[in-house]
Amino acid sequence: LAEHGVAGYGRTGMNVWIPVPDETGAVARLLHGGWAVAPGARFRLSTPPGIRITVSTLGEADFGPLAAAVAAAAGPGAGPPRSYV
Repeated sequence: LAEHGVAGYGRTGMNVWIPVPDETGAVARLLHGGWAVAPGARFRLSTPPGIRITVSTLGEADFGPLAAAVAAAAGPGAGPPRSYV
């Protein structure tokens, strides 16, 4: 992820948290590309938007394509932040 300019956080190695400006948009773009990820809303209380990716079931060959897809869906240029408040 870092090679693609995307910050990722995770302590256990099972899941990675990726901050994104628009959870719904990032999840939809990744799903359209064949990657299933979870919107962060159900895993956070008072933190900014993000997506949760379970990586424990992925093979090593999956990491490069997934990182590129995440960068395209959630990184700079993925679209303006949305606010529904």
